[in-house]
Amino acid sequence: MSFWQNRPRFTQCHFNQPGSLFYQAFFGFWLTILGIFLMLLLLSQLHPEHLESKQLHGKMLGSLTHLQRNIERLVNIKNKPIDKVLKHARFTENKWLYLSHQKIEQSISSKPNKQNIDLSLLYFDTPTPALFIVTDRYYAYGPISITLHNEQYQLFQIKPLRDPPFVTRIKMLPFWLKALAVLLPSIILSIVFSRRLITPLSELGRAAKRLAKGELSTRVNVPTRRQDEIASLMHDFNFMAERLSDSVHAHKQLLADVSHELRSPLTRLTLANAMAQDTQGETQKDYLIRIEKEAKCLDNMLADVLTLSRLEQNQQTLQIQDISLDAIVQNLFSDALFEAQQKDCTFIHDATPTLLLQCDAALLNSAIENVIRNAIKYAQSKVSVTFKHTDTSVSIFVCDDGHGVSDDALMRLCQPFYRVSDSRNRSTGGIGLGLAITKRAVSAHNGKLILKHNSPNGLAVEIRLPL
Repeated sequence: MSFWQNRPRFTQCHFNQPGSLFYQAFFGFWLTILGIFLMLLLLSQLHPEHLESKQLHGKMLGSLTHLQRNIERLVNIKNKPIDKVLKHARFTENKWLYLSHQKIEQSISSKPNKQNIDLSLLYFDTPTPALFIVTDRYYAYGPISITLHNEQYQLFQIKPLRDPPFVTRIKMLPFWLKALAVLLPSIILSIVFSRRLITPLSELGRAAKRLAKGELSTRVNVPTRRQDEIASLMHDFNFMAERLSDSVHAHKQLLADVSHELRSPLTRLTLANAMAQDTQGETQKDYLIRIEKEAKCLDNMLADVLTLSRLEQNQQTLQIQDISLDAIVQNLFSDALFEAQQKDCTFIHDATPTLLLQCDAALLNSAIENVIRNAIKYAQSKVSVTFKHTDTSVSIFVCDDGHGVSDDALMRLCQPFYRVSDSRNRSTGGIGLGLAITKRAVSAHNGKLILKHNSPNGLAVEIRLPL
């Protein structure tokens, strides 16, 4: 519990902080709404002004026709002035009438044009049926042809709009432009917000995978300006990785220290055992020889633990020198042939290519020996060693025809102290450090240790080294 209680205070992130994800989502939503509105406004201004119209029917058409007859009767028969007739309360109550003439200066309006509406659009050069006309400033009904004092006019009834012009212009936009105005800001802002949300989470995911693979130095970069829950999670991840790294290093150091301290009493035990063998009889001597054998086995185990610990903590000093590949494997092949013969097993190998390596010969020799001896130990009848090289690397393939391992075990074979059941059990000897040491020894030379299933059965190990 104390592990989490000791977290740095800056990792705390609360709901009411201005930079929290709640406020980011809240402002992101309203920013999208504002973006859509501004896009609609922009498109309404860029889209050319035009008239929308449809043919007029019903009561409005009858009303205009009735107005036409009455105005013609009063002007042409009773010789009333046109402007007085047009402005008479009988005609203009709740109505704005407009007589449009071919010459716009001769056009007559029943009311003053206080809204500065452009009425020049209300004239048709060709005979046109009565229409319902929509603009961003007004509705108009007409034209109805009317002749006054032998002058040809077109009668319109105008209804100014109360909505602001930009609202009407937005309503008049084509559907595809409205859809564009909604989708474009939504998609752009969604991508921006999603990337801001997903990018650090993806980085956290990649870092977690590297940490799971054993890269304890893995950390994530926390943006300095970020103060939300994701930044808090990234801080917590780094804190967790730091504590995990310290814990693992402390464990490895303890293992190395204990192994080192055990070697001194083990050496004294071996010396005392040797002295006792010189003074005891044959019966006790057999037991003492057994003690000596187990002491040597324990000493080898401790040596492996110390070697692994030094390799993992980069404390192993490499004696790098130029040496031929043949010089490294020549004695190994002789020993391997002898061991294979003791098991009634066939050991074959390719001719060693003439290559020069820059390496720690003793460490690399031990790594290759571990792989070959393991192959002989678990093979049923045959072990083979082949080579493949390019201009930049050389690969050593060691294959056996043993029982093989499962996919899960294959991924864990290089973990320290890991052993599989079935054929690879403790009766074969060892404590599960051979391949772990081999992998770290090869990695120390900037190489790779690759384990695969051999066909039809067994294990295939590739040691790939740079040239």
